[in-house]
Amino acid sequence: MKTKKGIVTLILILISLNTIAQKNPVDKLFEKYAGKDGFTTISISSKMFSLFSDMEAGDDEFNKMINNIESIKILATDNESLLDPDINFYDEIMAELSMKEYEELMVVTEKDQNVKFLVKEEGDKIVELLLVVGGKRNNALISIRGIIDLKNISRLSKSMNVQGLDKLEKIDEKDH
Repeated sequence: MKTKKGIVTLILILISLNTIAQKNPVDKLFEKYAGKDGFTTISISSKMFSLFSDMEAGDDEFNKMINNIESIKILATDNESLLDPDINFYDEIMAELSMKEYEELMVVTEKDQNVKFLVKEEGDKIVELLLVVGGKRNNALISIRGIIDLKNISRLSKSMNVQGLDKLEKIDEKDH
């Protein structure tokens, strides 16, 4: 009887370890910095978006887009003086992210700053949009999951005051 309990316990431990090992690099980065001094994390669930659909009454296209978003997560540095100079979200995420799953949408490279927009597609639908910013000046990671309409994401970012996503209004959705 003790042997069966031991085997069951071992199997449960292995299943737990396997689940932990399969975490996506984006989620790992959020977990690594969440709650630490100098960092802000924001997680917005799909329930919150129902409030935005009420604000945009009569705009069916925008409301459909809002209803298809599952979550938005934002991780950003607060205060440069509190940060380790070696912290760079861009380098961290790009070292672990499978580029087989993501496609580059836009890249901005400056002297001390890298910005990359990435999308993950399933079939002909964009199911995740990442904005990764890393460098000496600031670091940020924005992850939007759901069925994503790039043209309307910039409208959502304006209504929520999410800086950076407004650049997407220049992207022609037909190309992706």
